[in-house]
Amino acid sequence: MQKHIDKLLEIMTFLRTSPDGCAWTKEQTHKSLTPYLIEEAYETVDAIDQGKTGTDLRDELGDLLLQIAFHAEIAAERGAFTFDDVAKAIADKLERRYPTILGPEANTLKTPEEIDRRWEEVKAEERKAKGLDGPNASVLDEISHGLPALVRAAKLKGRAAKAGWEWPDVGMQMDKLEEELGELRAEVEAAHPDKERIAAELGDLMFVLVDCARWHGIDAEDALRTTNNRVERRFRHLEQGLKRMGKDIRNSTLEERRALWDEAKRAEKKA
Repeated sequence: MQKHIDKLLEIMTFLRTSPDGCAWTKEQTHKSLTPYLIEEAYETVDAIDQGKTGTDLRDELGDLLLQIAFHAEIAAERGAFTFDDVAKAIADKLERRYPTILGPEANTLKTPEEIDRRWEEVKAEERKAKGLDGPNASVLDEISHGLPALVRAAKLKGRAAKAGWEWPDVGMQMDKLEEELGELRAEVEAAHPDKERIAAELGDLMFVLVDCARWHGIDAEDALRTTNNRVERRFRHLEQGLKRMGKDIRNSTLEERRALWDEAKRAEKKA
């Protein structure tokens, strides 16, 4: 395994530094590569969502690893850190975060809840070591603003919940959903709808929906991604059905479109 990693790093160094290397690769920076890093991460997730967990997933993970090697090479050129430093940093972090499994503490924590609680305690100790426990410190510190909004919403409320701000029961959570939906309806149906107020109420409703997913142990981003894929399959079925009828979306009836959509849903249930 090590020889293949070494080969990858040698290739990256050659592409970046050799006179015979790649002109495009030499121009890249951490910032310019950001879209590719995000794209490769999502393509990896898409392969998993589609059940392509063989060579397709292998290749997507390779593309993702390339991005890590790329960033490490750029950092090495300015003397900041190397690929080996990256690997060491995450290995060291795992040893710190799992003191009862990989560290010096007795391995007495057996349930996921117990292990997670100790993990959070270690994270709190790390934040304190970084000086993030001052008078303005918050349990929400270090939650990246660069995360997708759904992911960040879940992390914000998840961190707050671990600090004690959690729903006492599902009934109160459902009541809150209905409350936010009612407030959105009021803004949408106002005599003079205000776009900013509607957007604010939409945001409130989506935040509660994300928190509802989190409370039930569901990843909201994953749930929406799954729904997106399901909608795409149904819509493609609808399009093909209309083509067989010599029609398209614009010149078909609502009843025809509904019938094809329901047909796609039935096919999914059978599958």
